[in-house]
Amino acid sequence: MSMVLLSAVLSTACATATPALHDNDIQNAITMIANELLSRHNEKICWEPEHGSEGWLTKFEGGTTALTTLALLSSGESINTKSIESSLSFLKNIEYPSTYVLATRTSIWSMMPERYKKILKKDSKKLISTLSLHSGSWGNYEVPPSSRSSASPLNREFGMIALREATRCGQRIPKECWIALANATLLTQQKNGGWSYQQGANSGKPTSNMTVAALNCLLGVDEMHGNKLNKEDAKWLHSSIEQAIAWLNKYAKTTKNVGGTTLMSYLYGLERAAMSCGLAEIHKRDWFRDGAKAIISTHCGVRKAKGSTVNLSFALLFLSRGRVPIALCELAQDKGIVDPLRTSEIITHRISKHTERALAWQIVTSKEQVATWLASPLLLIQDVNAIPEDKTKITQYLNQGGLIVMLGSKKDAKEFASIADALLPNCSRKKDDPTHWSISILYKIKNIHVTVWNDGIRDRIILVDGNAKKLVSSEKSKLSQLLVNICCGAAELEHWKPRLYTPVPVKSKKTIWIAEHAGNWNTEIVGLGKWKYKTAPIKLIKKKKLVLVSGVFATEATEELASEIIRIAATGSTVLVESIGGKDGFASTLQDKIEASATLSFTIADSFKHIFSKRGWSTLNRIELNPTLVATIQNGDVYIVNCDLRNALLEQSSWGIHGHTTKSAVEIIDTLLED
Repeated sequence: MSMVLLSAVLSTACATATPALHDNDIQNAITMIANELLSRHNEKICWEPEHGSEGWLTKFEGGTTALTTLALLSSGESINTKSIESSLSFLKNIEYPSTYVLATRTSIWSMMPERYKKILKKDSKKLISTLSLHSGSWGNYEVPPSSRSSASPLNREFGMIALREATRCGQRIPKECWIALANATLLTQQKNGGWSYQQGANSGKPTSNMTVAALNCLLGVDEMHGNKLNKEDAKWLHSSIEQAIAWLNKYAKTTKNVGGTTLMSYLYGLERAAMSCGLAEIHKRDWFRDGAKAIISTHCGVRKAKGSTVNLSFALLFLSRGRVPIALCELAQDKGIVDPLRTSEIITHRISKHTERALAWQIVTSKEQVATWLASPLLLIQDVNAIPEDKTKITQYLNQGGLIVMLGSKKDAKEFASIADALLPNCSRKKDDPTHWSISILYKIKNIHVTVWNDGIRDRIILVDGNAKKLVSSEKSKLSQLLVNICCGAAELEHWKPRLYTPVPVKSKKTIWIAEHAGNWNTEIVGLGKWKYKTAPIKLIKKKKLVLVSGVFATEATEELASEIIRIAATGSTVLVESIGGKDGFASTLQDKIEASATLSFTIADSFKHIFSKRGWSTLNRIELNPTLVATIQNGDVYIVNCDLRNALLEQSSWGIHGHTTKSAVEIIDTLLED
């Protein structure tokens, strides 16, 4: 669903100046919290409070155990561990569970292997039977609330999340349930777009917690039943969602916090809603980053996690589910407008299913920084009007390693093609190339129109002739399979960036000199900005610490260029020769010419014998990297890397590149600068 969800009511602790947050911090926090929860497990009562509790969730039998089990499973804990096995048995034997426990238990069964389907079906039926169609909610136990105003919005949220998970696992939920949940939520929304705990359109003050809970219900209805609504009801549903987002954007703050369980349970609901609608921000603040900072500040000590079991479990759910990589970004005019087809969400779900890993997606606009667009392997555009009139940012995105995938038919396809031609006047344009990877890398696809703009190194724009309605209609449709191919290929099959990606650091502060020559010396130059660099015509370069000579095609490797390399090395410089993109032999051709002219032979460089990491294209095609070679010419050295370095420095995955990973490329250049 094409929208932004905005973070709110986060801890004041994260508003203060704190160190930068990275994915390894998230992983460490997940490990610390999971270990602490496992250490609290009791063989007899699992995670239940020993002396009873009056907490809103812990007072119900199985409440703490259900939540903790769900959190640990979401963090990757095996179902075969002793503590999880005993908790599953404990939960299964609760004969009269509260709604919270029943809903959480249903979500747990939805994660289980096939042998748990029978109990999933049983609990799903119980959720259905205890839902009041009149009030559109559940009571604390089997007795339903008498009216909408007396219904708990959190009961409704937990129940809706459970029904949605069960439906994804093949359970059939009557349409009357979705309609009842929708009506109860829609009719209690206040005029300003928010919801209050009092569950009245004119009573109580709306809060972020209740608004997020209601939004989760509407998102669940839209996903599971939206395509079955008539046009008028669908318009009402989508308008309500958009109003909720507008309320959050206007009233939610990142510096306030009601504390305790309220914050942690709120973050749980926020993460669920955020993952259903795309990456969320408020005032250019990342909801996941802010929430993670609040959790780490509150619950992670130096050696162990601290806090109540319920708080830690909600925190673990937020971190585990929220940190997943972003599979695609979609460029839209406005992040608050609902896409009734849920195109990006459906594509991402199908990629997740194919790759068997959790993935997310996000909506971006022309207002975000290019770095935000680069959070995923590609930028999807299905709305021509989303492309800004000023194409500067689009050009920056492409030059920094981005891949644009345009989806449109007829008039839109022609307009997209015209825009691509204008953006990439020097790129080759190929239509319906039967050898292109997009139609064969995973699924074999025929009779589909794909146009590609390629600069000789990588694809920069791919235009798919088709419309979103056909794409989302079936996961077996050609368009759906094509988009899965493109998304997975753009990620080099499995190199998905973590949400909080940390760029590979460089050590050297010395300057690289880039040799200008008649060939493609300045292609993919942006990645070299990790270091200081200067450019100069190769004929004017004299003794320098490191001179980089790069090209794309073997035809660029002339006798004249080889002579200049010999001259520069003889002055005591180190010269590094690489083939940008790694597939056409620029470096190896220069090697042959240098060997013939200087009467010498290159040998394997001892400094880099340990480096063997390579990119996805090379791995799939089982092509080994050529070892880095070296030859001494008088006072200097020439190193030959007959594969790619420079594209890797962009730190964007891209299909068709034969060469080093970012880490090994940085190591090679850093080493030569410091030697």
